Amino acid sequence: MRAGEPTTLLPAAHISAHTGDGLRWPRTLRWRLLLSYALLLGLTLVTLGVTLNLFIGRALYATEFGFFQTEAVAAVSGSQVRFDTLTLGRAANCSDALPYEAAFQQAIADPITASHPGSIQGVYLLDASGAVLAPLSAQTGNAATHYLEPKQLAKVASSAESTFNPNATSAGSQRLANTGYFVTTRTPYGVELIALRYYPASRCAAPRQAALGFVEIVTTFNRSRQALGAIRLALYIIMGLAFVVGLVVGAPLVSVALRPLSRITQAARRVASGDLSQRVRLNHRDDEIGQLGATFDEMVARIEAAFGARRRSEERMRQFIADASHELRTPLTSIRGYTDVLLRGAKDDPETTERVLLATRREAERMSRLVNDLLTLARLDTGRPLEMKPIDLAALAGECVDQARILAGEREVMMRTDGRGRLMVMGDPDRLKQVTLVLLDNALKYGRQAPDGWARLSVGRQDGQAILMVEDNGPGIAPDDLSHVFERFYRAERAARQRRMTGAPATSATPTPPGDAAPKAEGSGLGLAIAQAIAQAHGGSLTARSVVGSGTAFTLTLPLIPNAAGSHRTTTSSTTTREAATTRPPA
Repeated sequence: MRAGEPTTLLPAAHISAHTGDGLRWPRTLRWRLLLSYALLLGLTLVTLGVTLNLFIGRALYATEFGFFQTEAVAAVSGSQVRFDTLTLGRAANCSDALPYEAAFQQAIADPITASHPGSIQGVYLLDASGAVLAPLSAQTGNAATHYLEPKQLAKVASSAESTFNPNATSAGSQRLANTGYFVTTRTPYGVELIALRYYPASRCAAPRQAALGFVEIVTTFNRSRQALGAIRLALYIIMGLAFVVGLVVGAPLVSVALRPLSRITQAARRVASGDLSQRVRLNHRDDEIGQLGATFDEMVARIEAAFGARRRSEERMRQFIADASHELRTPLTSIRGYTDVLLRGAKDDPETTERVLLATRREAERMSRLVNDLLTLARLDTGRPLEMKPIDLAALAGECVDQARILAGEREVMMRTDGRGRLMVMGDPDRLKQVTLVLLDNALKYGRQAPDGWARLSVGRQDGQAILMVEDNGPGIAPDDLSHVFERFYRAERAARQRRMTGAPATSATPTPPGDAAPKAEGSGLGLAIAQAIAQAHGGSLTARSVVGSGTAFTLTLPLIPNAAGSHRTTTSSTTTREAATTRPPA
């Protein structure tokens, strides 16, 4: 994948608002939410309507039945005298007496029915067994049992019989039983029983023999039903309007609520097409959609960072392979050239043969060092665990200084400590020693080569960190090169030569001062990269600071072991200097 090319994660067709066959719109979240909202609203309105209808109906029926009871009792009580007159007659021979069925119809049934037009289902005269005595039209059908069961009537009759006084005056002959009933079938009925005195067929022969009967008046609550019908109609209209208004208002609300999801979908489509810079960036929202948007942005940011890191890694890998190939090509070319020299006849000259073989060996050793450096970097890149154990960094630095003095020649190599005893860190001693030797080797290789050149190693502690600093008084590193010194295969002098070849100003280093020896042969450019990787593997850091013409300083920072017991040595000064050996090692 080339830099700048769009990165395709998934085909854009995989992210679609419409899936499946047939009718697709009910499958979208917007329509599902709208239908769910409509169903919930409809159920709520229906439940509310049924509840209101039930309570209002019961209240209306109870109120009308109360009025109906009062009116019925008054009507029957007022009709008792006329009923007696009609059934007994005024003549002595009972010639004008009417059968009690007809008297009941004229004196009680007709006036009550006329006073409640349309709301009286029937007015019946019953005996204690529940049989219909009047009117005649209802006797064969025994219609009263439709409203009041015989068991109920027998219970009421037993209670009324004990308190009924047939010898009382006509006004006091009425004894009302507590007999209000509310019967509900398809049509609501109100049933009221009133105790009444009626006369059997021999009433003229024995006018004082009266039987206890019951007037059953059945009402159909006509006024309440009409009022309840109007209320139901009003409820239906109100519920319908509320449902329509709820849909009209709810549909835009659902669309507004789902608008952030539409933004997320559009951003996801662009990301799927390769634009990893897309972000939803919803306003600060604490709900689930806001959390989804924030999570989506975080996910895309991580994907973009991962793809960027992969591109950079691929670029570094390509550059690394190219540099490694270039570095390995040089010793291989030299070895092949030396072999050609031997094949052309140089092997007959012992002196030439020895010189060629020594050169070949040097190139092979150089290639071996390069391969070892590459293997070291590969191990560090793969995160292979180090052999960690407590180390006295000051003692390890002292050993490295002793080794560096052998290579220093007439130059001075010094070490300074903070005089506070052991400097304990947790690390791999071989790797930390490698870092220290790389820094000292660079200070000697690229520092001042004259006898007045020096390299100084300082160890100390600051804010719970161990500090190891290597300084030199060489020509320094130019700012253009300082930011690249930890890159693999990067060498400042080679970059300076390339700039000079291209006509750019050579600012990487100052000219060699008079009296300085020429710098040693350049290295592979992997030492500082390895040193930084080792420092990072130990949880520390390696930084560089340089001033052109004044020297360079590399600082290694490692975490100290907390509460490490150290041997506190008594020193006369806060700085201890190891004097450099001045003897030149044998060639």
